[in-house]
Amino acid sequence: MLPELSKEKGGDISFNRPEEAFKAIHNYFLTGKLHMPLNVCPGQFAEELEFWGVGSELLEPCCLYRFLAFHQQEETTKRFRKTIPSIHNQKVTSGGYSCRQRLWCIIDNRESSVPAKIYLGFILTFVLLSLASLSLSTVQSLQRKLTICEARDLLFYDNDYDDEVKEYFENNVDCSKDAEIAMMSFLGDYAEYSDEDFEEKMEGFRNSSGVTGIEDDYYSTLRLKRKLKHVKLPYKHARLAVFDWIDLTVLAVFTVDLILRLSTCPSIVMYYKSLLNIIDSIVLVCGIVGFVLEKILINFTYGTGDLDILIYFQQLRVFRLLRIFQHVAAIKVLAFCFKENFKEILVLLLFLFVGVNFFANILYFVETDTMKSIPTAWWWGLITMTTVGYGDIYPTSALGRIIGACCAISGVIVLALVIPIFVNNFLALYELAHLLGKEKTGKSKPITLQVMPTKQQSKGI
Repeated sequence: MLPELSKEKGGDISFNRPEEAFKAIHNYFLTGKLHMPLNVCPGQFAEELEFWGVGSELLEPCCLYRFLAFHQQEETTKRFRKTIPSIHNQKVTSGGYSCRQRLWCIIDNRESSVPAKIYLGFILTFVLLSLASLSLSTVQSLQRKLTICEARDLLFYDNDYDDEVKEYFENNVDCSKDAEIAMMSFLGDYAEYSDEDFEEKMEGFRNSSGVTGIEDDYYSTLRLKRKLKHVKLPYKHARLAVFDWIDLTVLAVFTVDLILRLSTCPSIVMYYKSLLNIIDSIVLVCGIVGFVLEKILINFTYGTGDLDILIYFQQLRVFRLLRIFQHVAAIKVLAFCFKENFKEILVLLLFLFVGVNFFANILYFVETDTMKSIPTAWWWGLITMTTVGYGDIYPTSALGRIIGACCAISGVIVLALVIPIFVNNFLALYELAHLLGKEKTGKSKPITLQVMPTKQQSKGI
């Protein structure tokens, strides 16, 4: 319903409304078609429609999509704003916060002060150090061979040997030598002897002595060397001591960090509602338990066993980077976009699943020599549709290559249709988060424009 109108002198009716939006609504009453001008904000146009009592569903299809897309983006923006803490990227002074709250803001990277940046750099250094230690310790050139004593401990841990052999390893070995060199040094020329060679040597010695089973030093040594020849030492590699010291230092730093976080966070329950915080605590506990067990259990130190799960959990150290940067704008936007576009991601996975099964099953019956099973064809279909193309499996017949080409083109089309939805939301929200960050830190200064009113504005339309 139109608002109350007032007559002025001369019989003119004055409408003090925005010009462009009013013209569009005026044209609607003249022509019966409602269009939204390109130079008018959809939000302002919605207010104008509400003012004149005109429903947005009356917009023509060419303008309705832009109008609805704007409102959908506005709803997404409102939901995103709610995920941004009010103290994020704000400078916190001791005047308005207690020491505990200020320490929490510094530790959890919730402010942009100098102490927060220093602490962030300190923790980031140790995160990268722990990842480097874990990775480089697996390089064989950065490992050492087991010493003869370490090999002995591992050998006798779950094996039973002759008492004479045990006595030799316990009393007659130099623990500074590695296992292989020590064994070769003791066996000497007898290292290449077989059982028959040893038997022939011992038999000749007995015959020359004239006494069967003579037990002099030479014969005893020969017999011991024969026994040691059958001992299979574990020629494995161990971590360098420097990596152990790095891990110990990292564990100490992250233990102190966790204690500070738990003692200063507003709520421990809310703290552990974050999956990243749970993973970080699990990795820390597994690291401490694993480090202790390495010093207690010989088999865990140099071998593999039932406690390998502790080693596997150490691979989750990389998630510490996400935990540290969880309040950075790009990370928050990325996490929000995954939640917001979850349906689109499911659609993408559904299309990929259908496409992989369809093309893989067809190719399995066409390429009987190359595709040994349907799961193998699934692997080929996934790698082809995602345009990775490892080249380990590929069709060789003409029909198989045609199917492969269709599979690759279908994958490109599916990815091109779905991924831009996710990317557009990410770019829009990232720009918003960037502007909000500038606004909160006071880096963006408002611009004041002085506009002189025109004659039309002074008189009204």
